[in-house]
Amino acid sequence: MNFFDTVIDQTQACLAPYTPRIYPGNPARAARETGKNQLILGSEAAYELGALSCDSVSTLLVTESETAVPQDEILVYGPDLADIRQDCSFARIAILRTDNIAQNGEQAAFAILREIETRKYGVYPEGYMIRAAAFSNREQARVSKKALKAGLNFEQIGNLFIRQYKQNRHVQAVKLMFVTLPEAPYGELDTLATKAQAITKALDHILDDVNMDCNACEWKVVCDEVEGMKEMHGKIRRRGH
Repeated sequence: MNFFDTVIDQTQACLAPYTPRIYPGNPARAARETGKNQLILGSEAAYELGALSCDSVSTLLVTESETAVPQDEILVYGPDLADIRQDCSFARIAILRTDNIAQNGEQAAFAILREIETRKYGVYPEGYMIRAAAFSNREQARVSKKALKAGLNFEQIGNLFIRQYKQNRHVQAVKLMFVTLPEAPYGELDTLATKAQAITKALDHILDDVNMDCNACEWKVVCDEVEGMKEMHGKIRRRGH
């Protein structure tokens, strides 16, 4: 499934002017887990990533391209946790390479995609309280003073996300991108995250109502822009008759 490839290219082009620190994926360097999302009180927190007064973007993109995601890796654009002093803007972008999840049909592929998306809700780094909204692109993370003293960093958190995503047997490699640069193009990243959500919703709509009138469909503009979606709809429609 390569419907997100254009969004992946545009997302990476947005960040191309900036140089990240790159860490290879290493399960042994994953952050300690608490087993559930902990409550970090304001008095215990050093700061909040993506606080309400700041920009915040989170998105997940899936591809079969080995060029886009050659291996597990964590990219950090901007200050790491130890170097942040106050609430700041934040983006977390996950790009996953999967096997051919559509080989057993489009419905099966969509179910796998949805299952992969829910994996982020099972990541509980110690001293890092994640608050993600199910119906928006925002993700906030409150970081405790105690965790910073213990050396918590994005490499450790990234490895925890990678481990969680790869519990799905279809996920072959994960690229995790953390952005804290004050000058990063958060507005553009949010627009691309919204575009990715629209692609997912259009896929859902196609599978839910295969006989719909494309000219009257609210997702027509998405299908017109994303290579392969109209062809997939036509193929499903022909199979249904």
